[in-house]
Amino acid sequence: MQQVGWRALAATVIVVGTIAAIALRWWYTRGNSLPPVSAAVIVLLAVVAVVVVLLGLRVRRAVRERTVTDPIGAARILVLGQAAALTGAAHIGYFLAILLLSLPRVEAPEPREQAFASGVAILAGGVLVAAGLFAQWCCKVPPEDEDDGPAPG
Repeated sequence: MQQVGWRALAATVIVVGTIAAIALRWWYTRGNSLPPVSAAVIVLLAVVAVVVVLLGLRVRRAVRERTVTDPIGAARILVLGQAAALTGAAHIGYFLAILLLSLPRVEAPEPREQAFASGVAILAGGVLVAAGLFAQWCCKVPPEDEDDGPAPG
């Protein structure tokens, strides 16, 4: 299975951020306010990151001890890690768009709170990206030792 790399994550941040900035700018110019950044989203991103890390560590321990009894389950956790990394990157792009649209009006209290909350949400998205990449790393199978095989001869 192919790994999710930095290029895919950067492309996700750029594409989602650009689309969100265009859509939110259009929404804002129609007289609406920017959508609020909920603390629940930040907490949820952090909780998902913790779960992904714990599942990745479980697979890593099984791979090290060579006791993997459920390779399909390990593959599912690998895909979960990849999905978490891409989801975190998408959230970073979206909240970065909110942050950039809030910055010109940061002297007012509401945009300042929104800029702060979106900055914290960007950090939470970064934690989710890191957790996903860590889980992906945990699911790597080390190469077979050559000493285990029959002697050449």
